[in-house]
Amino acid sequence: MKAKKLCIIGNARTQQKNPITARFSHFFIVFIVEAETGIITDLDVTVMLPATGKFIKELFMGRSLASVDRELLEEIRTTYLASSQKAMQMAYMEAVKKYRAWRSEQPEQ
Repeated sequence: MKAKKLCIIGNARTQQKNPITARFSHFFIVFIVEAETGIITDLDVTVMLPATGKFIKELFMGRSLASVDRELLEEIRTTYLASSQKAMQMAYMEAVKKYRAWRSEQPEQ
């Protein structure tokens, strides 16, 4: 059976005094993506406040995990001014790595 959607989880450590670390121990982003393209169709993230989750979701929606998007990394750096900024970037890059590994294991169509 060919997958239509994938659930890919990227995680990273946050700073020790970060409320996310106190509550969850890690920063997680759960990406739901189209299997064929890696386009992000939904996501959830370990954050403390709903507005933060909404902001992060708007950053990622419609982007792809097919390759690291340097423009997205820069957008995170310049617009997400929180102590978990680097953790978000790392979680994203880990998810890209997982998606690319999955794609490389798929038979050619």
